[in-house]
Amino acid sequence: MKEHNTSRSVTADILLAHGSRDAMWRKSFENLLEKSRIKSPNKKFRLCYLELCKPNLNEVIEELTENNSKITTIIIHPIFLSAGVHFNKDIRTMVIDLQSIYPYLKFKINDVVGNNTIVSDAIIKVVSS
Repeated sequence: MKEHNTSRSVTADILLAHGSRDAMWRKSFENLLEKSRIKSPNKKFRLCYLELCKPNLNEVIEELTENNSKITTIIIHPIFLSAGVHFNKDIRTMVIDLQSIYPYLKFKINDVVGNNTIVSDAIIKVVSS
């Protein structure tokens, strides 16, 4: 196992979308990733998918830890409109498994974006205009 350097901690933010085999579906999430990187250029952003396409969460965590031994915290941002089985069970199970592989990392799972009032207000604005 690679030695972990905690002299200067780094947080990585992972945008986690559902996934689709359709490359056009993924384009909006790739745009979201790029906009996130532009808005916060000092942060480490990655995009991954729960299923149906690559990269998955495990692959992104592996890539991050292989290339930056200073990462101490992983924040997962589920880009879902509501919290169902994927959020309440699948993602949490995946993070428990990852925690056993990477005990030196702190994992945080944010709420689904659809529960954020900024997102729900934006949806209301779009559908009511």
